[in-house]
Amino acid sequence: MIRYSNLYLENKIILNKILNQVKKSIKTSKFILKDDVSIFEKNICKYLKIKYCVGLNSGTDALLMSLSQLNLKKGSEIITTPLTYVATISAILHVGAKPVFVDVGEDFNIDVSQIEKKITKNTKCILPVHLFGRCCDMNKIDQLAKKYNLSVIEDSAQSFGSKIKGKFSGTFGDIGCFSLHPMKTLNVLGDGGFIVTNNKKYANKIRTLRDHGRLKKKDKSLYLHYGFNSRLDNIQAAIANIKLKNINYLIKRRIENAALYKKFLSKEKKIKISFLNNKFKYYDSYNSFVILSKNKKKIIHKLKNNNVEVLQNLTQCITLEKHLFSDKKIRMKNAENFYKNSIYLPINPFLKKKEIKFICNLIISSINE
Repeated sequence: MIRYSNLYLENKIILNKILNQVKKSIKTSKFILKDDVSIFEKNICKYLKIKYCVGLNSGTDALLMSLSQLNLKKGSEIITTPLTYVATISAILHVGAKPVFVDVGEDFNIDVSQIEKKITKNTKCILPVHLFGRCCDMNKIDQLAKKYNLSVIEDSAQSFGSKIKGKFSGTFGDIGCFSLHPMKTLNVLGDGGFIVTNNKKYANKIRTLRDHGRLKKKDKSLYLHYGFNSRLDNIQAAIANIKLKNINYLIKRRIENAALYKKFLSKEKKIKISFLNNKFKYYDSYNSFVILSKNKKKIIHKLKNNNVEVLQNLTQCITLEKHLFSDKKIRMKNAENFYKNSIYLPINPFLKKKEIKFICNLIISSINE
C-alpha cells in the first residue's frame, strides 16, 4: 500500500525521542502549560521570525480567538474564500460576523483581483486561506487592507513553512493561525494549534483567553475576563519541538516529490496540476498535492485498485454544503469546479521516486483507456 500520509514512518523515526519525552512528563508530572509549551512558542517565533506565538488546542480555536480580537459588531463582514475547511467559516459565524465569499483563482487560493468590489462599509477583515502549501497573494491583500483600514487574519493551517520572497505564511497580517493536526506538515499526535503575531496586545489577550481568562502572577491567579479551555497540551508541545528540528528536510522532500509529479504529468491535457505555474516564485511547502480531472472517478478507482491511498474532498466548498449554506443565488464557479474534480495524491516525505512514477502511470492509463 502506498500511503497518502505515512504518519507511522514519520513518527517511528523519532519514536524513542517521543517516548523519552512522555516518560519525562510523567516523571515530573508537568502536563499543563509548562516549559515545553513556552519552548515551543519561542521556537516558532525564531523559525517564523515573528515576535509572539501562543500555543492553543487547535487551529480552529486559533481562528476563533483571533477573530474575537477585532471588536466585531452584528453585521460585520469578513471577506474569505468558500474553498476551505468548514472551521474557517465556523469561526466567522461564531463571533457573530458574516462571511462574504470571493471565488478562487488559478492557484485555488482567493482571487485577489475580485476582493475590492466585495468591500463595503461593513467589511472589517480579510481572511485569506493559504491552501495546500501556497501563500495567497499577500502583498495585494495587505495593500487593500491598508487602503480600507481592514484587519487581516491569515488561515495558515495548510501552509506552515510556505513563503513569499522569504517572508513566511502567517506573518503578513495582524494574526496568523496554524494547525498541528496530524494531516499538517508540522504535526503532533492529536489536536493542536497556535497563533503568531507582532501585536503584543493580541498575544497577551489570547494567552489569557486560552486559560479561562486567567493571568498567573507568581503564586496568584488573576481572572481578567471569561475565557476558554484551549491550552496546547504540554506533551504535544514537546513532540512539536522534536518535529520542528527536522521540518526543513520534510518540506524539502515534499517539494522534490511535487517536482516529480509535475515532470510525469505535465503533458497530460486532461489533468490540471496544482501550482504548475509559479510566476511569482512562491516557496510552496505542499501540504497537499492536488490534481483536477473530469475523469476523477476513473482515476480514483484505478489508484485504489492498485493499493494507492488517494483522498478526495479534503477541502470543502461551503457554497455546495446544503446543510450549511442555503443561498442558491450565490455560486462560486471556480471553487465549485475544484471541489467536484479534485484528487489528492500521496505527497508524504517518505515516497520513493518509483512509487510516484507508478502512481502517475496509473493516472495516465486510466484517462486514456
